[in-house]
Amino acid sequence: MLTMSRYRPLVLLGGSFDPIHNGHLWMAHEVNQEITTQGIQAEIKFLPTAGSPFKNTATSTKHRLAMLRQALRDTPFSIDRTEVNSPPPTYTLDTLTLIRQRIGPDRPLIFVLGQDSFDSLPRWKGGYELLEMAHLWVFPRIEHQEQAVLTLPDALLEKKALTTEQLLKKPQGLLFIDEKTPPEISSTLIRQHLATSEQVKLLKKSLPTRVMGYNKSTKLYGFTSPYES
Repeated sequence: MLTMSRYRPLVLLGGSFDPIHNGHLWMAHEVNQEITTQGIQAEIKFLPTAGSPFKNTATSTKHRLAMLRQALRDTPFSIDRTEVNSPPPTYTLDTLTLIRQRIGPDRPLIFVLGQDSFDSLPRWKGGYELLEMAHLWVFPRIEHQEQAVLTLPDALLEKKALTTEQLLKKPQGLLFIDEKTPPEISSTLIRQHLATSEQVKLLKKSLPTRVMGYNKSTKLYGFTSPYES
């Protein structure tokens, strides 16, 4: 019978965060709360990408990091700069390998991603080899909740964890699909609304207050609308 690891788990939420929004923060808080119920305090870090071969990340790293810093103020979360400090091109497998080398072989490492990113894993460098470095914790979209389980390859079905407790007993190698779904918020739509200075009320629901204020002061994405209450 496996026992809890004596090492504090490291949780990474990867993404371009262009911009970071309340859906990202929701996932971090959910993971933190779930692990805390096991009597363990996780270290949770946001891992901004230097760039993705599947996305056109036009916003500078400087601005994306600044928005992350604003969003994470007054939270227990921090920023991991491994990718943004690495020379391009960067790949998640290489990043997780580097972080695994840094933290050692025994500490639980959990990589959190959404359903869309999980579905695209076969196109990533190494694909499911990520499980050799970390656990995967997947949040499904509402319309994909059942499909997330049904479309798993046989090799992944064998790695599926039924509880988060299992992730805390091994350093890597398991896949956990959460039953909860994050808020439906799209960074692409947020950028579009900021560029047209429309849907301000929706933006205020989707963005952390300090990130909204940052966009107002910098006019990032072309945002010019007054910060209405």
